[in-house]
Amino acid sequence: MHAIVKDRPAPGLKVATVPKPSAGPGEVLIAVRHAGVCGTDLHIAEWDAWAQGRLKPPLVIGHEFAGEIVAVGEGVGELKAGQLVTAEGHIVCGHCLQCRTGNAHICRNTRIIGVDRDGAFAEYIVMPATNVLPLDGIPTAVGAVMDPMGNAFHAVLSAEIPGSTVFVVGCGPIGCFAVGIARAAGAAKVIASDVNPTRLALAAKMGAHRTLNAGRDDVVRAVLEETGGEGADVVCEMSGVPTALHQAFAAVRRGGRVQLLGIPTGEIPVDFASEIIFKGITVSGVIGRKMYETWHQMRRYLTAGLLDPRPVITHRFPLAKIDDALAAIRSGDAGKIILEIA
Repeated sequence: MHAIVKDRPAPGLKVATVPKPSAGPGEVLIAVRHAGVCGTDLHIAEWDAWAQGRLKPPLVIGHEFAGEIVAVGEGVGELKAGQLVTAEGHIVCGHCLQCRTGNAHICRNTRIIGVDRDGAFAEYIVMPATNVLPLDGIPTAVGAVMDPMGNAFHAVLSAEIPGSTVFVVGCGPIGCFAVGIARAAGAAKVIASDVNPTRLALAAKMGAHRTLNAGRDDVVRAVLEETGGEGADVVCEMSGVPTALHQAFAAVRRGGRVQLLGIPTGEIPVDFASEIIFKGITVSGVIGRKMYETWHQMRRYLTAGLLDPRPVITHRFPLAKIDDALAAIRSGDAGKIILEIA
């Protein structure tokens, strides 16, 4: 089968022919139809410090996908050939304290497809049946972005949203999904900020009541003006940019909540007294998707028509054009990018 491979410990990716996998006991074989491209894939292609410390080439990359089951292994009874499915790309142990207390999304033994084992930028992928979720009528192009969308669901729905003012800081694809989710969940007002006009336009399409260009607007002042001087009830920090992180703390109301999903590249000084303690705020670190609460929430929103994430999908490329897909990410003029595989 054709696949995108990190074939050696150096910059670059290769479109190669590799053996087609087969489903073992408890596994399913899925023909991939669509796959999402994200920043992790860019890190791997560029072979940065994170990739060098994590990956062991050769490896098929890609961790966001949807497709059709073509075969099931021994012992799999709940899934059938012909079903359209997506999958949770974090494969967890099921035995650690986190897994056994409802926190499998932070399992200490997590293995990620496309990072720790062969991934989804291929014509076929094998997944544990426990990780596979039927799409129930959701198109595979949308199913392919449910992994990153799930991060946004987790960040937003961990807070009390109905009737709240929600401020989304950073309008990359996950931030734009967060805007739409907050609207769908009943936020009274959604404000979004970024420095990129293309991303702000996508946030507006997803339902932001007001967008702020952090490169020229006084973001904190604008949020205070929109909230009668109180500040936002919930702030979702999706960028990891140091200045944006401080804006998040400054723009949240006293007693409000800050959801941290953006990942900084290094240490960031925080004035715990003035930014957190004296404001009495709740700060929550968000990673991945709750297994499988987030997936069921997401599927219900999508199948009920409460959320349409498709405006965020701006580019589609065939598998062989992975370099063009990564170039579109680098340009800053793209939302979510997907590969069309079958």
